[in-house]
Amino acid sequence: MRSLSVAAAIFAVVFSTQLINSILAVPSPTAAKPQRRNPSTDFIRTSCKSTMYPMRCYRTLSPYASEIGSDPKKLAMKALNVTLKVTKSASKLMKRMSRIPGVPAALADCVEEVEDAVDELGKSIGEMGRAPAQGPEFCRMIGDVQTWVSAAETDDDTCTDGFEEVPTDSPGVKRNVKKIVEKHVGRIARFTSNALALVNLYASSSSRSRHVKC
Repeated sequence: MRSLSVAAAIFAVVFSTQLINSILAVPSPTAAKPQRRNPSTDFIRTSCKSTMYPMRCYRTLSPYASEIGSDPKKLAMKALNVTLKVTKSASKLMKRMSRIPGVPAALADCVEEVEDAVDELGKSIGEMGRAPAQGPEFCRMIGDVQTWVSAAETDDDTCTDGFEEVPTDSPGVKRNVKKIVEKHVGRIARFTSNALALVNLYASSSSRSRHVKC
């Protein structure tokens, strides 16, 4: 019986290592090829200059130029939807890894943080869609959107902060999990940062055009 338990433990470790290595070997999905230059793509390019990662912003959103047109609200909404999609993908990955024996304890906290980010991004998209074009309700609802997206960004940072205590020379499983978390959560943090910048841009441009100060 003892030999069977040892064999099972060895199998779990070997399988876990192979699973992590396979995850590391899979490249992150990339955005579709940007469209040719036109007024809509020019609008997206110019708007993306307000973000921390303008090239990523443009490459991610320009394939949707025909949907976005020159509408700052549609641009911000698309950025939020894309961010929610990649955050959900990262959340599934974290949950999958959390079942692997020997992963860092910080991963459990990370799973919760990323799940919170998914919830907050979902709320922000719903509120953004319901927000009126003008008036005091616009300011209140856009303020809620900004708060939720900012909170999602903080959740991403909190997740990776938890892995700072995991040494880079840790045993294979812990070291590889740390690499995966830093790669994928770092990626969604950049998407979230860009989405927040575009929400802020929409809020400020709408306020100016309607002579309303939020």
